[in-house]
Amino acid sequence: MANVYIPIGTVSGTATAVAEALATVLAESGHSAVLDSSASVEKMQSDQFDAILVVTSTTGQGDIPSNLIPFYAQLEDLFPLQNGRPFGVISLGDSSYDQTFCNAGALMEEKLYELQGVAPVPRVTIDATETQTPDVDAIFWLREWMPKALS
Repeated sequence: MANVYIPIGTVSGTATAVAEALATVLAESGHSAVLDSSASVEKMQSDQFDAILVVTSTTGQGDIPSNLIPFYAQLEDLFPLQNGRPFGVISLGDSSYDQTFCNAGALMEEKLYELQGVAPVPRVTIDATETQTPDVDAIFWLREWMPKALS
């Protein structure tokens, strides 16, 4: 059984709903998850977490949602090395914003790689113009990620 830390970056609540669906699947698979819409490095660095799973939407001009910005800033300032800890990123966005589509997820993924985290499955981007069920799409990705990240 693994314990997964899930920082959430949300504007309209979709990322929170997706994270809740993921937590349900994790629990059904014998794992546990802590969802955190006010994430912090202190919480993430807790020894109790085996993996990190960021779920974030993108806002503005490819920006990280305001509730996740302090966490991202802490990652930059404190530079907490992850030393091979597995992570995953689920990035929600709208492809009609071509240049900045799912940029918040890309920024989070880049930062976690920089901190020496390991992504056993590449970041997934979920396009609001193509799906009405982002939670279903995220669960499909999660089922690939779990055995590689939580084994």
